[in-house]
Amino acid sequence: MSLPHRGRREPLSYKESFRRLLDPLVRLLTTMRVRPDTLTVLGWLFSVGAAVLFATGQIKVAGAVMIVGGLFDALDGAVARQSNLMSSFGAFLDSTLDRFSESAIFVGIIFFYASSARPYEALLAGLAMTFSLLTSYARARAEALGIRCEVGLLERAGRVFILSVLSLFGLLTVAVGLVCAGALVTTAQRVLHVRRATR
Repeated sequence: MSLPHRGRREPLSYKESFRRLLDPLVRLLTTMRVRPDTLTVLGWLFSVGAAVLFATGQIKVAGAVMIVGGLFDALDGAVARQSNLMSSFGAFLDSTLDRFSESAIFVGIIFFYASSARPYEALLAGLAMTFSLLTSYARARAEALGIRCEVGLLERAGRVFILSVLSLFGLLTVAVGLVCAGALVTTAQRVLHVRRATR
């Protein structure tokens, strides 16, 4: 006689695990009545600071500052949901400053490579910026057509993680190459997803 199998729980996704890790901080910020838009702007300021550090060749420090900016970026949406302060303008501001932050980071990296007479690395960083922005544009355009487009290998959080953590170890070019490849694949995945959805 076989014993009944207990239902197995599905393993948490990395996104859900990260959200649970941030829960205590989200509750604290909500209790302190910190506005989500404030967190969005702070995240943007840290990202711009990281961009300046990249441009001046302080790669490891830039990676650390970028991590802090990414933390604020992760917190703003969670605090908005927890405090019931979600708004159309808040979502618009978050998306707009995300693109600004990402562009600034890559401009800083391109400037660093260009001023160091490393044209091929500058070209790689330019391609990484292009494909990174395309992944976000493809999703936004799909959703404007009423198509959910949360697919793809490397979303923004993954790009931030790769760039910031590998920069801490002085592996900037490796990070830029991985982001470039991942963003290219993600863009292609989203184009194919929308093509299938519109047939």
